[in-house]
Amino acid sequence: MTRPRVLPPIVLTGQITERQDDCACPDRAFVLSFDSKQENENDCACAENLTSVWSKQNQANFFTCAKETYTSSISENFWLVQSPYAPAGPSVLNQPAWDRWQEFQSPRALSEPVDFTLAEQNLILPVGTVPKAENSAPETLTAWLHVTNACNLDCPYCYVRKSSASMSLETGLKTVENIFGQAKEHGFRAVKLKYAGGESTLQFRLVRSIHARAQKLAYETGINLRSVILSNGTRLRPVDADWLVDNHINLMISLDGVGTQHDRMRPMRGGGSSFDALASVVDEILLPRGIHPFASITITRWNVDGVASAVRWALERELPVSLNFYRQTQLAPADMILEEDAIIQGMLTAYAVFEEFIPSRPFLNGLLDRVQMDAHLHTCGAGISYMVVTHEGKLAQCQMHLEHSIAPTSPDNWLRVLGNGMIQNVSVDKKTECSECVYRYRCSGGCPLETFRSTGRWDARNPNCRIYKTLLPAAMRLEGLRLLKYSGYSL
Repeated sequence: MTRPRVLPPIVLTGQITERQDDCACPDRAFVLSFDSKQENENDCACAENLTSVWSKQNQANFFTCAKETYTSSISENFWLVQSPYAPAGPSVLNQPAWDRWQEFQSPRALSEPVDFTLAEQNLILPVGTVPKAENSAPETLTAWLHVTNACNLDCPYCYVRKSSASMSLETGLKTVENIFGQAKEHGFRAVKLKYAGGESTLQFRLVRSIHARAQKLAYETGINLRSVILSNGTRLRPVDADWLVDNHINLMISLDGVGTQHDRMRPMRGGGSSFDALASVVDEILLPRGIHPFASITITRWNVDGVASAVRWALERELPVSLNFYRQTQLAPADMILEEDAIIQGMLTAYAVFEEFIPSRPFLNGLLDRVQMDAHLHTCGAGISYMVVTHEGKLAQCQMHLEHSIAPTSPDNWLRVLGNGMIQNVSVDKKTECSECVYRYRCSGGCPLETFRSTGRWDARNPNCRIYKTLLPAAMRLEGLRLLKYSGYSL
């Protein structure tokens, strides 16, 4: 008699890739320490003992299921699970792994191989301890270089007051020297430069000169250099694309619809179709050279019904996609403001396109505005590991605060000045309505500027909170489907 095959426990967890858009992503996932519920009380202040979750777990005798873990059945045989304390995205468990995880409803020791995998994903935690999240030291100093105010488009939602003013070569070279000086002084291991505007490619010669200096500084200091050009994608020439390939520079283009919908969102100065120009550049110049630019889609009330079409156009070309919500500005028409139910429906329609394609490349971090699946305490790096340098060489905390820039008194005080700026990038654990949310270490409370604009407070709930909570399960499900498909499992 043939014995029935016993399936081993399987836990699938994917890697989270860096997204490219016009915001400053949080730098690194936090680390967890586990404070005992019983503390010795005396008249001294005990030293913090911050340790990695793995070393602490190995010291624990018993573990139990993490509270508030999100669970959802993907099929009869697979479950999607996400601990609030997971280091990155959700995990997929087959039935034996699910059954084993359920056994930890009662405290027990780690004894089977799958137990250690569950512990690595913080699906089980040491008994008798309280998880405490703290930021790792940031590794990357990110700098937005605003090389020009000029643009060949006239996008109604743009926060840049257009002019012909551009960064001088002297300012650009001095800026990257100061950036690398700050990176070295503060122990950053990498510098990421974002060449932006306006339309950065209007100053392509300047960008090339600045980047050549940055490459030399990276070599001299031993600091890793990563770069991206933010562009509307309408003006790139073959020689520009060749330079991007030769210098290993990423490209982000703005895509707000297909055809006339994109043209309405991003009208060409002087007439003509900006979408036709963009499509021509992508299909005839970029893709033949192996360049797959990041497609950043800004969602407003004007184009929400066409987001799915834009996503399809991008995925058909194997372009990574980032879906971002419009931030209100004084320059934009009032009727572009988001409407929650319309946004949710438009996003779900776009998610259906993702499910149809299921790209092999991890795409979860681009699915929902400022939500990042890497565990983090701050939505962005503003005031911590991010700086914006205007065309005049002034400093701002955020590219949406270009008009609040200041002239630094010394190249040595840039990070201190930015850390003391107007924007208060509050930890999600200190936001009154976020501290108990199961998703708090994914969205970390949303964009600080949007929160302050709508509430007048930095520690309040973000206006997009309901949208995030509604869409996060659907976004995580797509990651579960991707993990299953590219691990060779069928539903």
